[in-house]
This record gives sequence, C-alpha cells and structure tokens, in this order.
Amino acid sequence: MNCGGSDTFKEMKKKFVRQKYFITKELRISVALIILWSLLVTAFFTYFAKELGSKIGHGTGLFLVVMLGYLLIVVVLTMLFSHRLIGPFQRLKTEMRLIMSGEHQRRLTVRKNDDIYIRSFIREVNKIIDEYERTRNHREDLVNKMDSEFMGLITAIEEEAASKEKLRETVLSFHKKMKNGSEETLPG
Repeated sequence: MNCGGSDTFKEMKKKFVRQKYFITKELRISVALIILWSLLVTAFFTYFAKELGSKIGHGTGLFLVVMLGYLLIVVVLTMLFSHRLIGPFQRLKTEMRLIMSGEHQRRLTVRKNDDIYIRSFIREVNKIIDEYERTRNHREDLVNKMDSEFMGLITAIEEEAASKEKLRETVLSFHKKMKNGSEETLPG
C-alpha cells in the first residue's frame, strides 16, 4: 500500500538535498558576480603593474606599489560586496520591527541596488508576512462573528419569556454557525 504522504516526503527530501548541496540560483549568481568582478579588477591591476614595472623597473618600489594596489583592491571589493550583501539587513530589521509593532500592511522593500539573493529573500519574507496578515484578518473576522453570536445568545438568555426549547435552539444555532464560520473563516 503506497501512501501519498510518503511520496510527498520523498519529494521534499530531494528538494532539501538539492537546496543544501546546490544552493539557490540567486546565491550562485551573486557569488559568481563577486568572483567575476574580483578577477576582472585583479587582471586589470596585474596588467597595470606589468606596464608600470617596464617603466620604473623591478625592485622594492614596484613590489610596494603592487602590494599596496592589491591591498587596496581587496579592501575596496570587500567593502563594496559586504555593503551590497549585508547592508540591506539593517534596513530590513527596521522594517520588520515596524511590522511587529502593528504596521501589518507594510512589506519589506527591495531597492534597485540590492543583491539578487537579497531580493529573492525579501520576496519570500513578504509571502510569509502576507500569510500572517491573512491569518490575522481571518482570526479577527472569527472573533467578531463570535462576539456577535454571543451577544445574541446573551440576549436570548436574558429574555424573561425564553423557554428552555428556545434557548436550546439558540445554542444549537450558535454552535452550527460557529462550526461553519470557523471552517469558512480559518485558513485551510
């Protein structure tokens, strides 16, 4: 007997293995861009150092210029890529705090210069926030419906001429509405 759940589990396990070992496309592109820019800048500087060496000669002066140049390249590229990859997270933390403080309609923003992997991450987080807001709205709707029904039930109880049969019908009607309402209101 083959259970559909085990097939789903196998598919999820395969997807997890692919994500774990082959990483997402956006991250591969981001890393490839970092490597490409690093290689291009290094190749350009190497050519520059070779030309400079032919003009000023080989020696301690050329060695110092080349080492300082490579050091400058490493510092600039590190600052550039860390700012591009890590920088957006401070802004995202601030936006998440605003959402947590009650601005549930707010979404995380993507800037034009944000890394492609960061953009992908923001899209996924916004999907989670959308689902949270939908669930929260459904819960509020259910609470409002329950409140209205409870008020009707209290009114029926407080009526002096209410018979046990009428109260029973009111309670059963309330139960039916709550059961049907929770199935309609709560996300699946």
